Amino acid sequence: MKRTGPSLLILSLFSYGMLYAQKEIRLPSPDGSVVFNFRLNEGTPQYKVLFNGQILVNYSSLNLSFQETGSLKGQLLAGKPVYRAGDEAYELVVGKAKHVRSHFREVSVPLQEKKSTARKIILVVRVFNDGVAFRYEFPAQPNWASYALTEERSDFNLAGNPTIHTLFLSSFTTSHEGQYSTLKLTEVKDDLLMDMPALFEFDNGIFMAITEAALVDYAGMYLSKRNGILSSRLSPLPGGNGVLVKASLPHRSPWRVLMIGARVGALIESNILTNLNEPCAVGDVSWIKPGKTTFPWWNGNVLPDTINAPGNNFVTQQYYIDFCAANHIEYHSVVEYGLHEWYVNDGISFTPGPNADVTRAVPGLDMKQVCDYGRKKGVGIRVWVHWKALYPQLDKAFAQ
Repeated sequence: MKRTGPSLLILSLFSYGMLYAQKEIRLPSPDGSVVFNFRLNEGTPQYKVLFNGQILVNYSSLNLSFQETGSLKGQLLAGKPVYRAGDEAYELVVGKAKHVRSHFREVSVPLQEKKSTARKIILVVRVFNDGVAFRYEFPAQPNWASYALTEERSDFNLAGNPTIHTLFLSSFTTSHEGQYSTLKLTEVKDDLLMDMPALFEFDNGIFMAITEAALVDYAGMYLSKRNGILSSRLSPLPGGNGVLVKASLPHRSPWRVLMIGARVGALIESNILTNLNEPCAVGDVSWIKPGKTTFPWWNGNVLPDTINAPGNNFVTQQYYIDFCAANHIEYHSVVEYGLHEWYVNDGISFTPGPNADVTRAVPGLDMKQVCDYGRKKGVGIRVWVHWKALYPQLDKAFAQ
């Protein structure tokens, strides 16, 4: 996405005494419908969220724990908040709208540890007309060069007993696919892992979804209920022995996002997630051609009665390319047939074997013939490839 708008002023947030520990901060959205309240309660940051005057999130605590120095709970002082208003415009290459406006109010709350380590963290909050987001920033500082995070506990103490639509998971190793459950929040058992986004429907028809944005060099976030309150749970770092995130300063967490609307469709229409992500780093995006596609893994390899046997062959692909051309579908995806990939692989269940080769199609399938026919019909060809099979041949495969 390409953005235009005012340049941002970088401010020094720690050049003064920590004097604002007991003052409550109130940050409304540009239209006033969403309000974020912040306070420091006995050294622990807490926040509350309202929509059209109704509390959606009661005061909820925020805490971080580090392998080297322990928990920050009850150990913080707050400095003078720094406010900023943002009103930016940008274009999306693909999405729900071509022209997007990112209109928000922001506050940065500097937090400093009382202990001798005196670590400094900035809580940055942005309030939009369609939601709230906050994240933790770790500025460069003399006595803190890197950290190993062992827990991020961002609580979401939801008001009342909303209905939740969520995907329960058995572990952090997941395909993020499954049947969603619909139940009251009080019916959710403690410590069950919930995928994001999770959708909450309040009794008066207000909808809220919890998710994240700008996930870079950090652990993915999930939710679980503990003592009646939803809390963040981060995916463990593989082989990290309890460490979730390792990073050098300066660093920052992803945004923790609460999408809010008076109807569920407003959440679908929202662009708050792209607003919170960094602008597109790709200069020339003219080669990106969004479009609809077939995907036989989902729609199945369905052919009419024919003397030609269906399978990983040209006539099967030809049928789908003709279907795409007739129905203005921009792409056809070549995936598999009979639970075997279109490319040579001696592995099991799509897992690459020792002789997997993504540059060679299975016998009976000429991929050049498929691509040439697709070009003739004005239909692009996509292919599904297992990443473990692709990476050893990345340059050769993409060149081909």
